[in-house]
Amino acid sequence: MLKKIYLILGLCIVIMGCSNKTSDVAPNDFNFSLSYGTYGKQKIDTFNDIVVKDLIEDGTMEVQISLSDDELKQIYEEMMKIDIMGDLDIEKSDCISEPPHPTEWEIQMNGQRKTISYSDYCDYPKDVENLIELKDFIHQIVSSKDQYNKLPEARGGYK
Repeated sequence: MLKKIYLILGLCIVIMGCSNKTSDVAPNDFNFSLSYGTYGKQKIDTFNDIVVKDLIEDGTMEVQISLSDDELKQIYEEMMKIDIMGDLDIEKSDCISEPPHPTEWEIQMNGQRKTISYSDYCDYPKDVENLIELKDFIHQIVSSKDQYNKLPEARGGYK
């Protein structure tokens, strides 16, 4: 009987050890900063729990916004899907747009820190397309927050 229990426990350990299931939480050191939009004026920064909204004619406005553990976990999982800490194909763009739309990421996780920068492209590499989708996903989370929705609407436009 005792042998059966040890056998079952051993199998459970092997099965759990071979599982590809992601963690229930993002790493303790997981944070990121993302600057994006026209002139790179918008920002989401989990290092300091701030969000900056571009109000165009009225400048920018900063607000304190913290993401929940669940939201951070979702973002972390999306980052893992595109292997954000790996070698991404982000070649230098040969296109110039006016006004420019630079994007800069600073990501910290699992004891590593990485910076990724890019601007406008005529033909976006797949890795940049993935980063744009990730940026849009994160912006959607932030823009659904009450603190963000209390910010004034942007006035005017860029030429």
